[in-house]
Amino acid sequence: IYNGDFMRFKIKKCNVCIDYVFIFVLSIMAIFNSKQMLLLLLFSALHETGHLVALLFCKSFPNEIKFSYYGLAVKYDDDLPILKECIVLISGPTVNLILYLVFKNEINLILFSLNMLPVYPLDFGRVVRLFSLKASKILSIITLVFICILCSYLIFYKKVYSLLFVTVYLVIYSINYD
Repeated sequence: IYNGDFMRFKIKKCNVCIDYVFIFVLSIMAIFNSKQMLLLLLFSALHETGHLVALLFCKSFPNEIKFSYYGLAVKYDDDLPILKECIVLISGPTVNLILYLVFKNEINLILFSLNMLPVYPLDFGRVVRLFSLKASKILSIITLVFICILCSYLIFYKKVYSLLFVTVYLVIYSINYD
């Protein structure tokens, strides 16, 4: 079913949404044989699978699985007890850590490290927010300032731009949704 920019269908009670831009980007990656981008997509999918498996282990079910240009996401009701919510949130980065230790692929180390930053909406930022909204905001600001300084250093002195997109996304998200 076409609905806006997404193809939507259901698997049992779970909505599955696939952004057409996601399909376009995936096609471009395949055409140009972008191994690193395909690995990023694969390891991101395995990260989300970690969340999904933990969610099912906690006897809860996803409402939506979304494939979009910014990645994959498993969405579910926020009524889990705190311990189960923490298990679900930490399971994604744990998958990336295990994959890094097994395959020594830097993409997994980056995904693990990024998601363990105490910045909302990242996984560990969500864990911190479960315990204290005030601490979450303070840690997010401190971490974002540090990331901005690091990003500026990398751009001006090392000509490395890879952290720029993540930094811009996190800052904009924090300004708009926090």
